[in-house]
Amino acid sequence: MVQKKLDIKGVVCPFCVLKVKTALDEMKAGDELIVVSDHPPAAKDSIPAFAKMNGFSCSVQSSEPGLWELSIKK
Repeated sequence: MVQKKLDIKGVVCPFCVLKVKTALDEMKAGDELIVVSDHPPAAKDSIPAFAKMNGFSCSVQSSEPGLWELSIKK
């Protein structure tokens, strides 16, 4: 299993999901993508919904006020 980190601070929707999709397209089944985001709609809704729609598991944690870390397992 490979773990990749994607920092999308400062990026807003729909570009957050596009960057996540691009990163996941380059990864293999079983790999994990760690996404760091400061955009609430992406962290709480768009990215988790995209992950679920594509059959990936996704967990979201607030790492500090206004910053979220998402773990997506492909």
